[in-house]
Parts: sequence; structure tokens; C-alpha cells
Amino acid sequence: MGCSVVALVRCNSYDPDETAAAVERGINLLGGVSQFVGNSKKRLLLKPNVLWGVDPKNCVTTHPSVFRAVAKVFQAGGAELLYGDSPAGVTAVGSSLKKAGLSEIASDMNIKLADFEGGRPVTFEGGTSGKNFFIANAVFECDTVISIPKLKTHGLTRMTGAVKNQFGCVPGMTKGEYHARYPDVYDFSNFLVDITRYISPELYIMDAVYAMEGNGPQSGTPKKCSLLLFSSDPVALDTIACRVIDLNPEFVPTVAAGVSAGAGNSTFDKIKLVGDPLDQFVCPDFNVVRKPPVRVPRNRLFIEIRKHFTSRPVADKSLCIRCGRCVEACPVNPKAVVLGKKAQKPRYDYGRCIRCFCCQEVCPAKAITVEDGVLKKLFPFASFFALLLSNYYSKKKR
Repeated sequence: MGCSVVALVRCNSYDPDETAAAVERGINLLGGVSQFVGNSKKRLLLKPNVLWGVDPKNCVTTHPSVFRAVAKVFQAGGAELLYGDSPAGVTAVGSSLKKAGLSEIASDMNIKLADFEGGRPVTFEGGTSGKNFFIANAVFECDTVISIPKLKTHGLTRMTGAVKNQFGCVPGMTKGEYHARYPDVYDFSNFLVDITRYISPELYIMDAVYAMEGNGPQSGTPKKCSLLLFSSDPVALDTIACRVIDLNPEFVPTVAAGVSAGAGNSTFDKIKLVGDPLDQFVCPDFNVVRKPPVRVPRNRLFIEIRKHFTSRPVADKSLCIRCGRCVEACPVNPKAVVLGKKAQKPRYDYGRCIRCFCCQEVCPAKAITVEDGVLKKLFPFASFFALLLSNYYSKKKR
């Protein structure tokens, strides 16, 4: 690949005028709106990160102010706009977009809701994880996609950004099926990259005015980064986002998978930064796990070892509201988490749990956290060597 361009633009707040100016500047740094709309009228799909719909002040979703600013620029450029996202779990698309503050803006700006409820099977010969996928109808209603991710931590992939945002183009509970099909985070990341390569958005605009640190992507803490990032290369954008939160991009499996598949660049000699200096935005105190995820081993013995040593979801009974979202989101069958009639909190069967952290992602009460396995707490050095051995044999089997 040639050199990838990433634009960094300071944006200190979600004030509509400030956000609009920052978005316009960022797009101009990449060549202007005509670079993405062209001379003919295009139908563009705006794809924010909505998760399952949360008040924007919690910094879980792409902020409405950023969404509005992006829509305004492309409408002025002559594009016809659609929008939407497929939320996690069984949450309805419409209610999620309303809670996230996007449906009102879309209505005011005459932006149509695309079909994220239904989908169709597709064949992607260039896929590395597989050749057949199921994609929301929304993708086929447009000429191209403008992806508007939110910068957040993530229990599975360390951070969620440009590459992972296209997972919302897989409709409904089908997302859970893919988690079950790819229980290893590296295999799942190859799938995420394949989805992104198939959909091939023309532009990614990342909302990092306020990011999320800690127990992301839904139960963490807002962190002010005062930044919007722009690029046509999702891997390069995620790489620079990692630098902002002081996370080694090599620890993010979607970045490594993206480079391997030729979906983008991750080295500084192949990324050109424009706009404001990167060092103005680096947050060394950003709360994120700074170590790579552990592979799922193929050997049965090491599967047992991994079960006791690796991180796992844990529910806090004092916070649990027994809504059952965690059970609904669990992609394995039989379920790895259950709510008994007399249970005070969700009960996990860690032998079934594939560590996808879907339960933690959808918990509305922030009751589920990601914690180290019991044996890792007791024997931290032994766990290090056990996981090294597990990774070695997993790679050997591959």
C-alpha cells in the first residue's frame, strides 16, 4: 500500500458550531467533500456507533453533534444521506437511535433510516476468515459508507474504533453467531477486517472529543481527548488512536489483522499525519489494558489452562438489576450465563464461556466487569508461563 493520511483536528467540546468547524476542517485536510461525493449525486450511508442506545452524555455512542456535523457537510456537498446501525443484542434499531439522540437530528435533516433489521448473504472471495457473510440490507441501499466510530476501550479487542465499527452492519442477533463461530479474538478480528474490506467505507471519522476508558465499551468512564480523527484507512486511523491512548497498536488484534489482509498501514513511515500535532493529544494516563489478548488454544489441555488463567466476565450482585440482557447476548448454546429464579446475580459456566464479553458490553447497570482468572491472581508468574505455552501450541496447530 501507499502512504495513508490521517487528519487530527482539535475539538474541545460538542458545541454544534465548534464541532461543525472541526469536521469541515478535517474533511478539507483530506481533499474536501468532493473527494468522497464526486460530481454525480451519491447516496451515502452514515454509520455511527450506537451499541444499543444510551444517553450521549455517557460517551458510549457517537455524539449527536458529530453526527449532525458530518451530515451537514455531505448534504451541502450534494449527497443524499441514509443512516443507522444494528444495536447489540435484541434491542430495536429505532429505539436505540432515539436514545442515542440521532433520530431527532435525522428527522430534522430529512435523513432516511436505512434497513439494519434485515440482511442478505454475500460472498467475499477475498475473505481470510471465510467467504460467506450476512450483511444488513442498509449496505446495499447506498453507494458508499461513511463510518463514524467512537474511541472506546473494549474487553475483547482492547479498543474499538474504525475497523470494529462495521460489525454494526451485521444485523441483530447474527452478531452473536459470529462470536460463537470465531471464539478466538484473533480469528474474530480477521472476520471484522473481512467485513470492513467487503463494505469498504470511503471515509472514517472518529469521535474522540470524549472517549471512553476503563470498563468499555459501555460501562467505562468518559475521558476528554478533545480530538476528531479522519482517514480513508481504518487501520491507520486505529493505529493513531492507539497512540493517543498510549496503547501499543500491536496489542490490538484488529490492527494486526488489518495489516496482514492489506486493509491498511500501521507503521509511522507509511502514515502521514496532517492537521494538529499528535503529541498534543497523547493521554499516558488513559485507563486501558496494555497487553495483548490471549489466543484460544486448540489443545484440550491448554483450553483448560486458559479457562482458569485468562480474563473473564464477573457480575457484581450489588449492581445487577436482573434484566437478563447478559443472557440474551450470550452467543453460545447452552448459555454460558444464566439467571436462576433465586439467583441474586448472573451465574457463569466458565467452561462454556468463550470470553467474547458480549454480556459485559450490553449490561445497562455496569454490573459486569472483566477480571483476571482465579489462578492468575494466585499464581501470576505461573500463569505467564502457562499462557506462553498455550499460545505456542495454538500457533503451532495453526
